[in-house]
Amino acid sequence: MAINNILKGMGYKFISPIGEGSFSQVKLATSQKHQCNVAIKIVDRVKAPKDFVQKFLPRELAVLRQVKHDHIVQMHEFIEVAGKRLCIVMEAAEKDLLQKIHEVSHIPEDQSKTLFSQMVSAVNYLHQMNIVHRDLKCENILLTAEEQVKITDFGFARSIQDSSELSHTFCGSAAYTPPEVIMGTPYDPKKYDVWSLGVVLYIMVTGKMPFDDSNMRRLYRLQRQPLVFLDDPGVVEPCRIFICTLLQFSPSTRPTIQQVAEHPWLQMGQG
Repeated sequence: MAINNILKGMGYKFISPIGEGSFSQVKLATSQKHQCNVAIKIVDRVKAPKDFVQKFLPRELAVLRQVKHDHIVQMHEFIEVAGKRLCIVMEAAEKDLLQKIHEVSHIPEDQSKTLFSQMVSAVNYLHQMNIVHRDLKCENILLTAEEQVKITDFGFARSIQDSSELSHTFCGSAAYTPPEVIMGTPYDPKKYDVWSLGVVLYIMVTGKMPFDDSNMRRLYRLQRQPLVFLDDPGVVEPCRIFICTLLQFSPSTRPTIQQVAEHPWLQMGQG
């Protein structure tokens, strides 16, 4: 395969596949240039839908060029291959958050708080730059060997002109999508990210999904109802209240990411 030879000539050597989609794949590789392992996302421009190539991919590249944060995956370089493929070379991680949860069934509250604080720090940084992610989920939150958070996959990310600008595109995964997006109304994309973080935290501390997303109409009804916490594992009241705050049905009462960062639950026990 020509792409292997091209990347090999640039000092990259594939180790193993990490993941694969309908028009992209991610591979782990060694890098002589960066003196470390890297993740290489290979996008097939020919197989990819036109709106992805013309709209979402340029947005992803623009965001990756702009951002630099300890808890956002670092992009090293882009490599164009014969105009048909694009290779995005990024820092590699040990696993994603979903893999971690599957290993341990659920994450203890103190550790969840540490990891969640790192996520909030990264999203707060993005929102201050008027960048929204719109696809925050456990699979897109990577963990290094030292268990440091690295948010990745900016395929649905975009820059907005100001905080009042609404989005119209349905994007992301249904299980992490707020009710206003499911209903197809114009939405505040920053409040979308806050909702998604609430779903992530619920999964971290319980090991379960907060809502059954097998039926979209039923999902919307479930989102309107009071959030249910099963007794096993036990989630303490302050944490439950915090998650319920993030999963406010109405986006107008849902907190901003700055308000999330300042919430008492996140401050408790943080030295």
